[in-house]
Amino acid sequence: MNTLAFQIGAWVGGPGETPQPTAENVQAFQDLQGSHLDLINHFALFDINDWDNVKQYADVAKANGSTLVITWMPNGYGAQDIVDGKTDNYIREFSKGVKEFGDEIWLRPLHEANGDWYDWGVGKKDAGNTDANVAEAFRHIVNIFREESVTNVKWVWTTNASNHGHGTTFTGNYPGDDYVDYISIDGYNWGKSQDWSNWQTFTQVFKKSYEALSTINKPLFIAEISCSEKGGNKAEWITDMFEQFQTNFSRVFAVMWFSQSKDYEGDWALNTSQAAVDAWKAGIAK
Repeated sequence: MNTLAFQIGAWVGGPGETPQPTAENVQAFQDLQGSHLDLINHFALFDINDWDNVKQYADVAKANGSTLVITWMPNGYGAQDIVDGKTDNYIREFSKGVKEFGDEIWLRPLHEANGDWYDWGVGKKDAGNTDANVAEAFRHIVNIFREESVTNVKWVWTTNASNHGHGTTFTGNYPGDDYVDYISIDGYNWGKSQDWSNWQTFTQVFKKSYEALSTINKPLFIAEISCSEKGGNKAEWITDMFEQFQTNFSRVFAVMWFSQSKDYEGDWALNTSQAAVDAWKAGIAK
C-alpha cells in the first residue's frame, strides 16, 4: 500500500467553453462533492500562460488550502525545440515566479507523450519526437528550475493509459528517477460517446499502463480520469474505481477527476447524474 494519505483532486470545470479553477468554480466543485479538494488541476500553455497569468490560480489553491497541479503544455513546440532552447526564456521566467510564490506546486510537463495528439507526442506523425528527445526535454525543463534554485516544485511525469501512434510505449520517454517526484496516468472510459469507442471498466482502462509503471519506484496517482454515461453505468464505474484503489491498484495515492463535459468529446463532468455524484461522494468518504 502507499504511504501517502489519499488525496482527492479535480479539474473543476465550470460554465463556459474554457472554465478555469477560479475561487467560484473550486467552491462549486467542493459544494458538489461535499468536501475539500486536496489538489486543483490547471492547464497552462507555453508562451500564452506566463507565471503572472497562472499565479491567480496558484493563489486560489493556496487560499483554499490546496495544492495546484499545473498540466504544463508546450503547444507549438516539439521535444527537440525544447532541447534546443527555443522555450528557455519562457521556462526561466516561469521558474522565477514559482520560486517567488514559495508554496509547493506540482508541475507535469509533456504529459501523454505516448500519444499522437500533442506537438511533443512520440506518436505524432512527422513531428520528430522520440522517446529519447522527449525524456531529454523533460530533463531540460527541470534543469532550468534547478539553475534558478527552485525547491518548491514536485515534478510529475505522466503517461496516457493507452499508447497511440508508431513507436509509442508506456515508459520509454521516462526521464529518470533523478528528475521525477511522482508518476501519473491519464485515462478515460469513453463508453459509447464516440463511433470508435466502447464501454470499458476501470481495470480495462488502466491495467496495462499501471502494470507497465510497476518498474518505476515512485509514488503513483491518476492525474486525469473520467467516465461517460453512454453505454453503461457511470455511478457503478466510479464505485468500482474506489474499490480498485483499495485492492488491485493500491499504489494509487491520489485521483483527479476531469469534471468538464465537452460536446465534441465526452460527458466528463462529475454531475452528469446525481447517481454519479453520490458514488463519488461515497468513494471519497471511505
